[in-house]
Amino acid sequence: MTATTPARPPGPPLRRRRRIHLPIALVLALGFGGIVALAVASVLGLGFNTSTRNTLALLVDKAALGVDGMVTRVRAQLDPARAKAEFLARQMAEGHLDPADRQRLSDHLLASLAGAPQVTAIAFLSIDGTATGARRVAQDGSVDVRTVPAEAEEQAVLKEALERGGAYWVDPVWVDGLKTSVLSVRVPVRREGRFLGVMVVAVGFSDLSRFLERYQDDDVVGAFILFDDSHVMAHPALADRAPDLSRRREGEVPLPRLDEIGDPVAAGIWQRQGSAERNEVLPVRGRMAERLRAIDVREAEVAEERYTYLLHQLPDYGSRPWTLALVYRHDEVVKEIRRLERMALIGLGILLVSVLLSLALGRAISRQIKRLARAAAALRDLDFRSVPELPDSRFREVSEAAAAFNTMVAGLRWFETYVPKALVLRLIRRDGGSDGVRSEERDVTVMFTDIKGFSTLAEAMSPAETAALLNDHFSMLAACIEAEGGTVDKFIGDAVMAFWGAPDHQPDHALRAMRAARAIAGRVEAATAEAAAAGRPPVCLRIGVHSGPVVVGNIGASSRINYTIVGDTVNAAARLEALGAVLAGEDACVVLASADTVAACGGEAGPLRDMGHYSLRGRTGTVAVWRLVSQSSAVEAPIPAK
Repeated sequence: MTATTPARPPGPPLRRRRRIHLPIALVLALGFGGIVALAVASVLGLGFNTSTRNTLALLVDKAALGVDGMVTRVRAQLDPARAKAEFLARQMAEGHLDPADRQRLSDHLLASLAGAPQVTAIAFLSIDGTATGARRVAQDGSVDVRTVPAEAEEQAVLKEALERGGAYWVDPVWVDGLKTSVLSVRVPVRREGRFLGVMVVAVGFSDLSRFLERYQDDDVVGAFILFDDSHVMAHPALADRAPDLSRRREGEVPLPRLDEIGDPVAAGIWQRQGSAERNEVLPVRGRMAERLRAIDVREAEVAEERYTYLLHQLPDYGSRPWTLALVYRHDEVVKEIRRLERMALIGLGILLVSVLLSLALGRAISRQIKRLARAAAALRDLDFRSVPELPDSRFREVSEAAAAFNTMVAGLRWFETYVPKALVLRLIRRDGGSDGVRSEERDVTVMFTDIKGFSTLAEAMSPAETAALLNDHFSMLAACIEAEGGTVDKFIGDAVMAFWGAPDHQPDHALRAMRAARAIAGRVEAATAEAAAAGRPPVCLRIGVHSGPVVVGNIGASSRINYTIVGDTVNAAARLEALGAVLAGEDACVVLASADTVAACGGEAGPLRDMGHYSLRGRTGTVAVWRLVSQSSAVEAPIPAK
């Protein structure tokens, strides 16, 4: 046999393209845009009042986002300060920063202060009674870095930190040196269980007050942050001025009171006792109500005008939670909410009817197309027998597609009878996206089988009996071969050619072939025993197995190609099978394997008998031949002459 130029499969090469796959129901819904457009036009035709339908939703979103923004801004102001304190404390705890090295400690504190504009001062209070810190000088914006003895207040801080386990926030305090009130976070520092001191980071409130200025517009009257019911932590009026609170008595909160900032709307927040009912002020439901779940709603009347206050509690930064407040004009809130409720109910009814109509029509069409898609997907494994027959449809195009599909499946059921489906399926899975199957050289194991004296056996049978015998015989052979991952290449009269090692890479192809040969021999011997008991003539089989290089791929003409193998290895396997006629004797099955196959099995080929070296027709030299020892050939017999 000689290798020929590999034939290319007919038709253009298949190329995989990445596409977006849309649900058929969605595509059909888009196709019924006229129905949805009619519904939208009906809603819009109700009048100009619908133009404000979404205003309240935007107002609620704006209010919730405003509160969220305030929370985010406050945390962005304070959390980095805590992170810096914890980082420096961790550096000391791990030994990377020595508190005794004052110069290096000062450099780290200065760098931390420079990288955090919201931090007013940062200091380390050492257990040895010193305080090393860096602070901003309000007058000229410069930074002061020094190490000084710890004062009585700082000693109290050390004592408190000694009893703490981790970082903690302290309520606002007035700092004379900074001329402002600050909020501080303190982190105890310990190394190997030994208390070293406490890291203190102080944060001012000016940046928060400047941030609240942007909330004031036509809808939002004001925004501020309360420390308690009467003291203001941040307010737009405090953005550029810090009130002098140095004269506050000890124990008083070092923050301005509501009546000291000059904002009557903010000062009137607690006019009424208790909170207003949210459903009266903001009658929203569903997701809107969920967005406002953590917000308390209050009302107040200032200068004969009603205002709505949205309050949110923010914990985690001291002994008591802060109150974030946004103020709206009550009339604007209620007017838009009531308009929203009326138009939402009308629009919801119209849209609901439109959607139901679109879904009903789309489902009627998509049901037929989905059935066609599921049937087509069943062809993926080439299991044509299990593909259901598609029913007729009232839609003409779908009906024509179903009829064409049923006709195609009927043809494929005939087609699979003449094509090795297992081989095709393996090729599809391996090379489904490549430009065909290219011929290549590969090491494989080839098996040839042939029925001994088939011509004499067929003379005593009718054509139908002969065909039935061959069909049963070939079915048995194919089952044993395919069970070991082999490929049945072709049927030649009463002979079968099969191979292992292609198209899939099978490093143990020789061992697979020998296992298949043992299975075939066992089936043949069992069938021979049954035939002898029934008085029928036995079917004796010769098998030749050889391993070596071949050319594997698509071989043939442009109009008819086969995935097969060619080469001297194929010829050698055929000659070994023919040699079985000389060595079989009266055995029901003889399996001859070359030394190449036996060596490739690595000693796992099974019980073998060395038959010596033989010359094979068409080959120079001799080949070492081994015979598989089965039940009928287990008794030692003289080796025939070669």
